[in-house]
Amino acid sequence: MASDVEIGRALAAVASTLNDQKLDEFDTDRVQEIVTEALGGELLLTVDDGGGLHDSSSGVRVGAIRRTPSGEWITERQNEVAKGADTAIPAKPEETGLKGAISKLKGD
Repeated sequence: MASDVEIGRALAAVASTLNDQKLDEFDTDRVQEIVTEALGGELLLTVDDGGGLHDSSSGVRVGAIRRTPSGEWITERQNEVAKGADTAIPAKPEETGLKGAISKLKGD
């Protein structure tokens, strides 16, 4: 299992990088790249499509990544012994209706 220091390092790297790059949407592959680089290239933690950060060896969710309504990316530690801690965070559902149609036209 990844150490507390490694988890903290990965979460800090994600928050600072996403905010510096001003990304509008969550990109699982990009965030996984940031996490892996923060850990010296080791795949100790994996990122799910909903912003969950999981220990690679046990699958337990140890952190979460989300965007605030103001547009700031924040990260937080999760209680890895809590019930359901091994459950992935669901990805944001696809927008429907007028807002979804506009997003598709814009290529978002």
